[in-house]
Amino acid sequence: MAQKKGFKHKKVDIRIKLGVSILVGICVFLLVRPPRPFGTLDEQLSNFIYQSESVSTLPITIVKIDEETLNALGQPSEWSRQVYADLVEILDGSENPPAVIIFDTLFTGYKNTVDDLVAAIEDGKWNGNDKDIFDEISKGDIALAEAAAKYGNVVTGINAGSTEHGNGRETLSSLQDLFHNYMVMPYDELKENVALGITNCDPDELDYITKAYTGMWFEGKWYDSLSISGLRLFMDYVAGHPEYAEKHPEYADFELPDYSVMDNNWFRFSFSEAVGGFSSVPLIKILNGDYPAGNLGNEIVLVGAYATGLGDAYPVYLSNSDGEKNMNGVEIHANIMEAVFEGKLQTEAKPDVIAVVYAIISAGLIFTMLSVTILKGMIFSVSTLVLHIISSIIFYKNDIYIHTLYMVLVCITLSIAMIIFHYVNVRAERVKINNAFRMYVAPEIVDDVAESGSYQLQLGGRNKDVAVLFVDIRGFTTMSENLAPEEVVEILNEYFGVITDAIFKNKGTLDKFIGDAAMAVFNSPFDLDDYVFRAVSTACDIARASETLGEKLMERFGKKVSYGIGVNCGQAIIGNIGSNFRMDYTAIGDTVNTAARLESNAKAGEILISEEVKNRLADRIETEDVGEIPLKGKHNKIFVYRVKSLKDQTPKGL
Repeated sequence: MAQKKGFKHKKVDIRIKLGVSILVGICVFLLVRPPRPFGTLDEQLSNFIYQSESVSTLPITIVKIDEETLNALGQPSEWSRQVYADLVEILDGSENPPAVIIFDTLFTGYKNTVDDLVAAIEDGKWNGNDKDIFDEISKGDIALAEAAAKYGNVVTGINAGSTEHGNGRETLSSLQDLFHNYMVMPYDELKENVALGITNCDPDELDYITKAYTGMWFEGKWYDSLSISGLRLFMDYVAGHPEYAEKHPEYADFELPDYSVMDNNWFRFSFSEAVGGFSSVPLIKILNGDYPAGNLGNEIVLVGAYATGLGDAYPVYLSNSDGEKNMNGVEIHANIMEAVFEGKLQTEAKPDVIAVVYAIISAGLIFTMLSVTILKGMIFSVSTLVLHIISSIIFYKNDIYIHTLYMVLVCITLSIAMIIFHYVNVRAERVKINNAFRMYVAPEIVDDVAESGSYQLQLGGRNKDVAVLFVDIRGFTTMSENLAPEEVVEILNEYFGVITDAIFKNKGTLDKFIGDAAMAVFNSPFDLDDYVFRAVSTACDIARASETLGEKLMERFGKKVSYGIGVNCGQAIIGNIGSNFRMDYTAIGDTVNTAARLESNAKAGEILISEEVKNRLADRIETEDVGEIPLKGKHNKIFVYRVKSLKDQTPKGL
């Protein structure tokens, strides 16, 4: 029966753990699936783990339309496109021209300035209608188109737009799905002489730039993004310049994928440079000749807005040392080019797959943590977290992006839950221990120990000075022969109740019941003040209560029982005695044996104590000599005293 009960208890325990594990798994599954809570925090943590600033490997320089340029030329909306034509002529006309010039700018429609209007009036081309002038191509437009056609290394921006989805952040599946209504193109004369690239830098659902377009299909034609288009032109330049390719085999060996055949055109990318990290030069310095154009030879030159007021800056997670978090669009395109070249584009792991994996890991982790100690559970939790981060980084290096925050939250939450579980479990166990001790030890002792939090009962044996009391019912065997079993049990229970009350009153420990006898120990397992006196006081209390109980039993059953008590003190071995399967916390040794022999020699209603007890209590008790008597199992006789009464009623403190 014992084995069956034990097995049943174990099965219930496993069921509880399985139930908790399944519940945790379901919660984690729901947490990880979109829409994810703590999205911003997740992105920040993931990018902290994944992103790292590095030196760019591509020869990129940004020509900045910055405050210095605006102070010299005014707002770009007021410029003639002759400015951009001059820039192309200066750079490409130098002895050491750049490989490619990329304009992060939309050259839509014709751009006629006030100077163009004045010239039209002087030439007699104006008939009083402003629209006639602005429908005519300006000199600046012609100059830019001719410069682009002359050198053949210019990329200009185009923009994909939609009238249905606003900024397109309602769904983030692909650029083709989001922007399919129209494409903003350069004016025709320029369009025919440049490479085109989509300039869209669209924030994700958290308003941060984390993903990059590779391009899109529009009206049956594939258009690369600005970064891909510029990188493709750079690869053509390397292929057409063998000497440069020989010096830079890393460029010559690079093969740009054909993104037009891929199912996905939207990738996460890693930043290589922070805000202001790329080499840059103000546009006005090149136009004024303050910066030698030849310094940009063989380089990828990106031209774009760099002034705060131009509104082309976007929030990113990777910031520079100054804590700035907005990055200019031209820098973002440069970072995308680096990411493509270095293979730092990632496809986001499928949310449902990750949710299932996280749920299984979490369920297994909590099941394990509930089965081991707090230290081992913490080791399991930390190990799981470390392995998760390492595996996520490995996946990231292999172009798969995994959100990291949620497993971190799971491990932290489960660790806290495990600590709470063990705390509650320990508290419950202490309650059980307290209740168990109350069956053997005076309640006030249990309360004192529980309040102190000390349950350090030493396992094994140790020597300790104790007082031992044995008490036995006299005439019980004869009486039980004439009573019904139920009556015998009732008498025993009442008699043992008297004994237990007396022991607990004097803060002793009820060691065990032995048939119709009982054994009590004082000063074990916890230290007790004046324990020898308390043992004798317990004997006297039992004697007085037994007289009252005897009269009661005589009235009910016509039988009267008495007692015999023996008390001894001295060194005894205190500890857990038994085997691995069954043990008792008890006292053994000559002191215990002598107390038992004293009890067996005591007559009905008699309390016998040893000479050691008499000497320790001195004049605090009234005794009479019994004399030397032989005790079973002892070679020498011992001097024994009979207790008549207590002179002192109060135990002394330590």
